[in-house]
Amino acid sequence: MGALLPFPKDSEVFADVRGEDRTMRVTRHDESGVVVVSMWIGKLCRASFRLPVDDLPRLVALFEQSPAPSDDASSAGSAEFVA
Repeated sequence: MGALLPFPKDSEVFADVRGEDRTMRVTRHDESGVVVVSMWIGKLCRASFRLPVDDLPRLVALFEQSPAPSDDASSAGSAEFVA
């Protein structure tokens, strides 16, 4: 298992609508040219994916094509990271 590192400044945490302390963390790593998306349950990382920054425009375009969230859906999925 890798070393536990401080949470980087260029990161966001999103809560899973299913609860159970599930989160998705998205972290920029400019020095290596990737964005890491990791899936967590509590303090345990269950999976990670290293997306090359060159693929970010394609991912963002996919999200921009998605329908706008309703008021109920947008409040249910938002989360703020507390260190």
